[in-house]
Amino acid sequence: MAGQRHAGDAGNARYAVSLVSALAATAAAGDDAWALTAHPAGIARLPDGVPHAGVGAGNVARLLRGAPGTLRAIRADAAVFTYIAPPRTGVPVALAVHDASFMTHPEWLSGRARALLRALVPRSARTATAVLALSETARAEIVDALGVPAERVRVVTPAPAPWFGVRDGAPERVAARFGLRRYCLAVGDLGRRKNLPALGSALGLLGDPELELVLAGQAAGAEGALAGAPRVRLLGRVTDDELADLYRAAAVTAFPSLHEGFGLPAAEALACGSPLVVSDRGALPEVVGDAAIVTAPDPAALAEGLRAALEPATADRLRAAGPVRASSFTPERMGREAWAALADLAR
Repeated sequence: MAGQRHAGDAGNARYAVSLVSALAATAAAGDDAWALTAHPAGIARLPDGVPHAGVGAGNVARLLRGAPGTLRAIRADAAVFTYIAPPRTGVPVALAVHDASFMTHPEWLSGRARALLRALVPRSARTATAVLALSETARAEIVDALGVPAERVRVVTPAPAPWFGVRDGAPERVAARFGLRRYCLAVGDLGRRKNLPALGSALGLLGDPELELVLAGQAAGAEGALAGAPRVRLLGRVTDDELADLYRAAAVTAFPSLHEGFGLPAAEALACGSPLVVSDRGALPEVVGDAAIVTAPDPAALAEGLRAALEPATADRLRAAGPVRASSFTPERMGREAWAALADLAR
């Protein structure tokens, strides 16, 4: 279900769209994958020919009436929901849970989000026929934090969208569009989990006045949070094509998050051949393997990681290793893993 008003502006939306796209691309004869959309923009990135149906924009009405009614109307055999599922669907449910940080680190969330997730997600996970995790790291966390039996948790690995890949000419396009030359790219928001103030401080410690810190994503309040960096550019929301070019042209991309169930921006950066520095928390080491610099998420360690990634020989190695590593995260793999999990629901 694509529930966000703007498709693709959050990890949940990207996962929902990529999952239904992967299911559609790998469907066997007689199988269909439908997208349930809460807003018209939710269909913006769906491949041509993927059937879709609206379920209403109101959260409560969508879960209690819209989604169950649509599932009956299309005669669905199974359904996938993210984090929270309707209490009664009439079909087996696979619940996608990106991570369980709302249980392990509730301080990272607002009071309302914390109360909602901690009250409803464990209940949905207990009643779901299966739970979909994004990585082996997230699978272990879900089993431990939510008390879901291990045999009911299946890994369905995300894949970067097809427009994230190596392509010539990105530095020229980025210079013309944004006026950027040499920069460290960060993608995301200022939520505490993303740890971006530590990255700003790391740029200050690095002592490279020509290296600009560029943030693509929600930028409200970023000026103060990133004040440790000598130079900062806030781009706000960018298009997917622009984001891909920003990865390709970056001197380095940094993802210093304190926790991720997968970390799709890291996989996108790898696919685009960007030298990458990630924290050693959550699933990020599992995702990047030896194709990125992995370091502790404090400013001093991040500064040393950036310094290493910017060294020309290391940067060249990472630019070559990234796309190779990213090639293991494909829509075909995602589709196969998802269909296998859904087939088990009917057994």
